[in-house]
Amino acid sequence: MSHEEGRGEATRPPSLHGIRVLDFSHQAAGPWATTLLGDLGADVIKVEKPGRGDSIRYGQGEDGYEVGSLNFWGLNRSKRGMTIDLGKPEGIALVRRLVADCDVVLENFRPGVMDRKAIGYEDLKAINPRVVYCGITAFGTTGPMAQKPGMDLILQATGGIMSITGEAEGRPPVKAGPPVADITTGVYAAFAVSAALLERERSGLGQKIDLAMLDAVISLLADVGLKTHVGGRDFAPFGSGHPDIAPYQAFRARDGYFIVACLTGAFWKRLPGAIGHPELLDDPRFRAMKDRVTNRDALVEALGAVFASETVAHWIERIEEADIPTCRVNSLREVFALDQVRVNETLVAVSHPTRGTIEILNSPIKMSGSPHFVTRGAPTLGQHTDEVLEDFGIDAAERERLRSAGVV
Repeated sequence: MSHEEGRGEATRPPSLHGIRVLDFSHQAAGPWATTLLGDLGADVIKVEKPGRGDSIRYGQGEDGYEVGSLNFWGLNRSKRGMTIDLGKPEGIALVRRLVADCDVVLENFRPGVMDRKAIGYEDLKAINPRVVYCGITAFGTTGPMAQKPGMDLILQATGGIMSITGEAEGRPPVKAGPPVADITTGVYAAFAVSAALLERERSGLGQKIDLAMLDAVISLLADVGLKTHVGGRDFAPFGSGHPDIAPYQAFRARDGYFIVACLTGAFWKRLPGAIGHPELLDDPRFRAMKDRVTNRDALVEALGAVFASETVAHWIERIEEADIPTCRVNSLREVFALDQVRVNETLVAVSHPTRGTIEILNSPIKMSGSPHFVTRGAPTLGQHTDEVLEDFGIDAAERERLRSAGVV
């Protein structure tokens, strides 16, 4: 599927059509938020520094910073790109001029950076009272950690994710593979901006959104956090399992790993027969969920000995016949080869300056009335500077003057 084809049978304009976003964010959390807004139809203008751009553009042995690394392309679809030097007074003046005709400003600098440049929320609100301003920080705008630098690894560690990720038995802490702190924060930011735009329809006024990555990460502990904070229970790393459910984890077969997920007693009652060992059902150590959790090590050892004798495909077939949740533990290559990924239109074809047509991730949302799909791949550095400035009424002569002065 190409991005020009759209998605589904939607006939109305995209839900954020007509919304203009001035995006000063870099790295991952902020760019992911604005990517989601762009997928929803907003005109997202990614602002970068002339000559260098977002540091995530740089990739080892990839396409050069002007085109951008594949990491950059993964996080910056559905945007136009321009350059402005925020270190020059004329650059600040240009931002203030642009914001008069923008609906959203999003940034993820350390607290106070935009204020010191006179383009913080109060400055921009005075120019455009309807502007929705979203500031993403690592730890918050005030407090003892406010000025600490933060990125995904730091937030996963500080926010507790790494304490329950990986295997137990004294092994080193492990972070989640994907940048869950960045992506979660980006999703929350896009959600908050959309809600603020809806509220603006009622009040006529914009507002400031403060979003701390620390808060976003801690929110991921919604299922177990209160067991520690209120219940006083401590947790070792879960591995692939769950502290209160068994069997519910990855098991090794003869040729790889697969999942058995007996979330309820009904699933467990069907499992021993499905795998040819009905005697496990009568074992008093495994009778109820609390018994299986208490005797988890013995249960895992018994099941592991059975599963090691056959292939992943064999066990998945037997277990699926019993309508018990199971699946292969896929590599990334196997994920992108899944027929279901094609059916779901999880990938979308876009043009790339050096690679021709490539497939990137599509928006996961389908809407029956409003189109919601990737509009373009990531912008090259400053690709749309002239186009954007012209949209804001800045003529060719002034654009050339700004370029000659190094402002854009």
